[in-house]
Amino acid sequence: MHIYIYDSALSQKKYLSQVHEVEAKVTDLGLSGRVSRLGKLRSLRDIVREELRRMPKTIIVVGDDSLVSQVISLMGGTGVALGIIPIGEHHQIAASLGITLENACNVLSARRIIEIDLGMVDNQAFVRRAEILGPKIKVLIDGNYSIVAPNTKLEVVNFLLESEAEVGMAKSDAQSGSLYLMITKEKNSFLKKELERSLVPFRELDIQSDAAEVVLDGLTKVNHPCRITIMPNGLQIIVGRERNF
Repeated sequence: MHIYIYDSALSQKKYLSQVHEVEAKVTDLGLSGRVSRLGKLRSLRDIVREELRRMPKTIIVVGDDSLVSQVISLMGGTGVALGIIPIGEHHQIAASLGITLENACNVLSARRIIEIDLGMVDNQAFVRRAEILGPKIKVLIDGNYSIVAPNTKLEVVNFLLESEAEVGMAKSDAQSGSLYLMITKEKNSFLKKELERSLVPFRELDIQSDAAEVVLDGLTKVNHPCRITIMPNGLQIIVGRERNF
């Protein structure tokens, strides 16, 4: 059984034609299923928990990055496959998985499923990256060594898009069994400022700064985070041929 979770924003007039086109394709491909629509009276957490009890074959998110990210946080470790039909303003997560609005239904029909690692900040999951913010951040990596970063940007990366990777930078992807601490330092040369980046693989990172906060996938803020860990093979997800990792 397929479960479709619709973003509440899709009731807006500007999205109606896209929604109708998707629904027609879903019907033509024999992918019809139960539809749950977000609204004021039902929380997303309640909807996902209720639908998971039905033991679905697939939960399909119809919406943008914000909804996809929230559903992933609730589905980690469940063993149920996640599909995405990207409709909305922002869909970098879908794009990184090789999914566009134009090919989404065919991707669902092909059902190419992979297992990917998830990053975990305390009890909240993220797919691509988590930015660590705050003054004088100190982190302890795998219990072995620490980094103090007063003038350095720190991000935890699950995978980099091909367009983000730099020459000489270590490869990262969501099936490596490791997360990566991306350290960005600004170097001042005589003519211009340059950025120097490096990746440090890890499985457990302790944040030892009281004033720190972490932003997950550019969407969800976690205040006073304690630890970032990996959930290996935490999510089964349907991907397109043109995925970027």
